[in-house]
Amino acid sequence: MKAIIICILSCLSVFAADTNDIRVVTWTYKIMPEDSLATVEVFTRSDQTNLVLNTHTKDGVVLFRSQSFYHAGTEVGSYMYQIANGTNTGVGSTPGAPYYFNVGFDFSNRPRSAHIMATNFVMLDWFLCTNGVFYPADSSLIREANGRLPKVFPPH
Repeated sequence: MKAIIICILSCLSVFAADTNDIRVVTWTYKIMPEDSLATVEVFTRSDQTNLVLNTHTKDGVVLFRSQSFYHAGTEVGSYMYQIANGTNTGVGSTPGAPYYFNVGFDFSNRPRSAHIMATNFVMLDWFLCTNGVFYPADSSLIREANGRLPKVFPPH
């Protein structure tokens, strides 16, 4: 009976790994002399870095946040937010990257999502955004979105 339960639990972990393949490692350090905190979050999908968030805060207020997006070991683009003499936001794609990178905004210019796509428009990675913070979408959503592509695009 124990062997059957162990086998079932092992199979469940394989299914769970397919639907929730995002991992995150976080660390925080103090920045002197500003007396602020820097938090770095590195997200991986299938053991490949796909998003790095770097957030600087002081007294609980976000001063700066940079978010770098990666695919297959290549930095593809970035989204930055800074509070200094007002609010500054920047979006950029990495020159020479072999992928398309875009950020979608809502009607009031708030970021909603970011995408990394192959040159044939197959979505390679998708990041959802809440309150200016991006996080990787579940792999099943990416597969579902790619399943809606016209059949003229071969799968990647």
